[in-house]
Amino acid sequence: MKKIYCAGPLFNIKEKEEMQEIAATLEENNFNVFLPQRDGFEFSNLSKEFKELGIPEEDVNIILNKAIFVLDVFQILDSDGLVLNINGRVPDEGAMVEAGIAWNSGKKIVIYKSDTRTLINGNDNPLILGLSNFITVNEISKIPKVFDKLFFKECSIKSSIIDNSNSRIVYDKGSEISSLVKNIQERRKLCSKLIEILGEELQRELEEKNAHSI
Repeated sequence: MKKIYCAGPLFNIKEKEEMQEIAATLEENNFNVFLPQRDGFEFSNLSKEFKELGIPEEDVNIILNKAIFVLDVFQILDSDGLVLNINGRVPDEGAMVEAGIAWNSGKKIVIYKSDTRTLINGNDNPLILGLSNFITVNEISKIPKVFDKLFFKECSIKSSIIDNSNSRIVYDKGSEISSLVKNIQERRKLCSKLIEILGEELQRELEEKNAHSI
């Protein structure tokens, strides 16, 4: 079963409902789906446990942001394709980063847009449209069919991760964190393991931040 990452705006009720409809439509058509608002881990709920471990509040935000980044990048790289919802006055910036990572990793991308607003003389930004070979879908019901065609056309198995150090390192750490949040129930232990996985790079970032704040 192919796995699809759902990327798009999630900042109000209507946006969330639209993303949920996209995810449900894909699942009804035999796709496995990762929807961040539904399937992502709420790291912000761990703030109390980090503070109990003696982590300063300003450092907690750095740890949580890094954990969210690593886990979401892992989910993108672990998927076969990505659906990009570009509805809105401008596309969601987080979704654009997710789509860029997916495109650079050889994932199948389907762009969905039913919004009539555009950026350039009635057209959307070509750097966005190029991610899906300049094809957009204007009905949610059509999204699974386009993915079916893309996967059938190339008869591909899951795309391999791009061969560069950044993707490889983030993927490996994200895989560990994904396993953690599924298997560790004790929240304080989870926080300790997160710090351990994020490792020396995180420690350097915290030290540099604290040095600049003196």
